[in-house]
Amino acid sequence: MNDPRQFFLNDFKDNPFGEFSADGREFYVTHVHLPRPWVNVLANPHFGLVVSHTGSGFTFVENSQLSVLTRWQQDLADDTSGKFLYLFIPATGELCSLSPAPTWAPLDSYRCIHRLGSTTFLGKKGNVAWSWTLLAHPRETAELWLVELENLGPSPQELELTAFLEWNCGVAPSPRREFSKLFLETQFLPDSGLVLAKNHMWDVGSRRFGHWNTSYPFVAAFGADRPPAHAQGDKALFFGPGGSLRHPLALQDAQWEPAFGRHWDPVAALRYPVALAPYEKATLVFVLAAGKSRKEAVETWQRLANPEEVQKALEETHRFWDELLGRHSINTPDDSLNAVLNWWSRYQAIAGRLWARCGYYQQSGAFGFRDQLQDAQVFLPLEPQRTREQILLHAAHQFADGSAYHWWHPLTEEGLPSRYSDDYLWLAFVTANYLKETGDFSILEQEVPFLDAEAKTLTDHIERAFALAFSRFSPRGLPLIGCGDWNDGLSACGLQGRGESVWLAHFLVLLTQEWSRIFRELGEHEKASSFQEKRNQLIAAINQHAWDGEWFWRASLDDGSLIGSHHNSEGRIFLNAQSWAILAESTSRERQEKCWRAVKEHLFSPIGALLLTPAYTQPNPAIGYITRYAPGVRENGGVYTHASTWALAAACKMRDHEAVAYLLRTLNPALKDPRRSWAEPYVLPGNVDGPPSPLLGRAGWSWYTGSAAWFHRVVSEWVLGVRPTWDGLQVDPCLPSSWSKVQVLRQFRGAPLSITMHRQPGVARTQVLLEGKPLEDNLVPPEVEGPLSLEVLLPEEEIQT
Repeated sequence: MNDPRQFFLNDFKDNPFGEFSADGREFYVTHVHLPRPWVNVLANPHFGLVVSHTGSGFTFVENSQLSVLTRWQQDLADDTSGKFLYLFIPATGELCSLSPAPTWAPLDSYRCIHRLGSTTFLGKKGNVAWSWTLLAHPRETAELWLVELENLGPSPQELELTAFLEWNCGVAPSPRREFSKLFLETQFLPDSGLVLAKNHMWDVGSRRFGHWNTSYPFVAAFGADRPPAHAQGDKALFFGPGGSLRHPLALQDAQWEPAFGRHWDPVAALRYPVALAPYEKATLVFVLAAGKSRKEAVETWQRLANPEEVQKALEETHRFWDELLGRHSINTPDDSLNAVLNWWSRYQAIAGRLWARCGYYQQSGAFGFRDQLQDAQVFLPLEPQRTREQILLHAAHQFADGSAYHWWHPLTEEGLPSRYSDDYLWLAFVTANYLKETGDFSILEQEVPFLDAEAKTLTDHIERAFALAFSRFSPRGLPLIGCGDWNDGLSACGLQGRGESVWLAHFLVLLTQEWSRIFRELGEHEKASSFQEKRNQLIAAINQHAWDGEWFWRASLDDGSLIGSHHNSEGRIFLNAQSWAILAESTSRERQEKCWRAVKEHLFSPIGALLLTPAYTQPNPAIGYITRYAPGVRENGGVYTHASTWALAAACKMRDHEAVAYLLRTLNPALKDPRRSWAEPYVLPGNVDGPPSPLLGRAGWSWYTGSAAWFHRVVSEWVLGVRPTWDGLQVDPCLPSSWSKVQVLRQFRGAPLSITMHRQPGVARTQVLLEGKPLEDNLVPPEVEGPLSLEVLLPEEEIQT
């Protein structure tokens, strides 16, 4: 087996390509040539952009797939597609760009600073230095650039700065450019220097808008705080014969013949002369705005296109993230984990998953019914009202029969009706967690319309989801898998209506337990008893039919054959069928221990906990597209980070401190050696290649992964053990044995809490002191008023169970 030291850094500060700032809020990329682009997602709930360390990327409004303003081609090997600033120095004839792309000219110095809410490029060429900061306005549908140029020398500098972008204004990607460009229209306003763009055809299918016969509903406006000396609206004229994005020939021409309108290949190229006296600085700002009308787009640009407004927006953006994420913080002995958990994982979940709904690996734009519901849990200890809103939004995308969209697109409201067996049940799961965090049972009485019926209470929505799930059981009492469960790749197991899901059975055991308690709280004892009985029946069926001797099999196929069984040569054991047996307590402690031993023996690898093993090597149409991935890639035998966070929670429930330390280390992106992982060290990847991939340890699908919110939640609630329950806030840590002290700041039911955990000689088991007095069952009561200080005394040596 490969040595784990090949895949991880001894210290996160040993990263050869960059480093975190001391407070963890920023990551400094110091090398241009990385194995893959390292990106940032800058977004508010309605607008955003993605920018890589090379300067490549794209901008969108409302939907990162259906409503993309600027053209971007997904090519992670090349990464030269986006919005750029060229710098031409006429005195020397040198051409470079303020980001590495698109010229890739050698620079005397380079640094890319990815921060929560902004990205800044710092560079130097000869006696010219610069700073270029990009951000999404915190409230407006606008992208802002703050550019500073400085003359470092004793001689005057005559410079030419040229901004360039290619218009898309619609659905992305735009591969049929020769067709799609025929519908785009641009206009140049010489007095202001503003370029406007709109699209007379929005290539999107929608019952709401029609298809192939509707205009894109936004107008885009791009310009600086001053008119340019020259402007060009046609890509071919800007590049010139034999020219390219890397070296546009127009940059050498004294005069440009502008071409705007409806008959060109639409771009916006704007050239600005910048004269700098010795040691002088100059500031320019650019605004890319979107509005529902020309008037709205122009007015947004006019409001924001000055240095004071851009600086104010930058400060507001940074302050927003600091204040929001600062409401819940941790301090562990692992500084890299602190940086990831205090700042980046939650920023990833909010900016990347909930607001932008995209990354460099996937332009989704859609809300996944199960996906963004889980992501919304990130707000529970921060701003639970936002979780409430997300719950109600998803309930409104449910059908009256209890089913739901698998995903739907904002703007068009088009969605894919789900045949997956679990989607609609996550509404019950997240609602239960919201209730435990807030005690706000009023949400259950909130009326929400169905997609195809009048409004009913949220409780009614959830009861219909359960009723649908309970109607989809096999004759032996296990839930049917349909076209897949949480693992979409098991897409063919139950197409004929006979295949079963053991993971879903565990999930339902947990859900019926939670909702039995909720119904008791509501005084609906008959329903509570019914759900408890359903739970007992599920547990009996799981243990009678799904036990494989040393672990639980994962699913049955329509023909009755099994996957995840010791009889299988490939896909012999699956992680989720074991971890959720522990999380749901759907089997005896003895069997939980056997499951966990099997996980550690078969699925713990040098790179992390594999989703399954061995990987499938040949497509199997009876199982699904999971078998069509290359072996070891994504769900097919790789580390699927989302599932690994659940394994971490299971390790805590098993009180396996050694496994907790292992999973924390292998999940922490800051500790992955980027020469093997390739991905950003500040955000979680969706997956890591497992055996037998020749690229073992390669990470992918960063930013757009549900693991970001889950990693923070599991570490907070299970490793640190500060966990909302029906009876209050439980404090039940399961720390790595090497940790001697931990601090946690969080709110619970409006009460600020400061929690200090440390090891104490003579302590046999964990004790929680509130203002110096022991708490019964280590439980903070829900009616507590703060601010309060808790001291948690831990044994010097944890007992490994």
